[in-house]
Amino acid sequence: MRLIDRTTNKTSVFSGQCQSGGYQDGPTGQFSKPHSVVIDERDMNQLLITDHLNAAVRTVNVKSQAVGTFVKSDSLQYIRGITQEEKSGDLYVTADNAVYRITYTQRTVTLISGSPRSPGYRDSPLLDSRFNNPEALIFIALHVLLIADYNNNKLRLVDMNSDKVTTLHVTSLNYPASLLLTNNSLYVGQQNKITQYNCE
Repeated sequence: MRLIDRTTNKTSVFSGQCQSGGYQDGPTGQFSKPHSVVIDERDMNQLLITDHLNAAVRTVNVKSQAVGTFVKSDSLQYIRGITQEEKSGDLYVTADNAVYRITYTQRTVTLISGSPRSPGYRDSPLLDSRFNNPEALIFIALHVLLIADYNNNKLRLVDMNSDKVTTLHVTSLNYPASLLLTNNSLYVGQQNKITQYNCE
């Protein structure tokens, strides 16, 4: 992981080892293709990172830069996106072609939507739905996730209240990979552009 100082525009290694992938906890921790990072809302001194090829959610202490493992599971193959539910602190991640919940206290991994080994495109009840390399995910309401479905060029809604996956119909999507919701606007990072959508 690299740190960008916005006042000087200089970069430096924040955690891990450049050009040396692996799996190691501690002050000289190693990652294998770290993908997404969020601040842990339950512990603001800790970052949570999806470690793509290690099938794990890793932690980094922002003061000491020491690396730890939050959870490692065979269910989390090719883990990519991560977000955290404000009320429970539970984590939601995209991995392979599915969406998983990781409970914060017990660190159990549960399939929420999609099918890990079966890429596709299907709007349906959660466990019958299909995604094709889902990337970023964010909460847009209580128990409602917005997913960037990369290879389907779609934004999908995972509504855990109604047990449904639906497609949000927007235009000009080209491999959506990252999402940001702020100031009543949704920003979608794509292969070669960032698109802004007004949410009012």
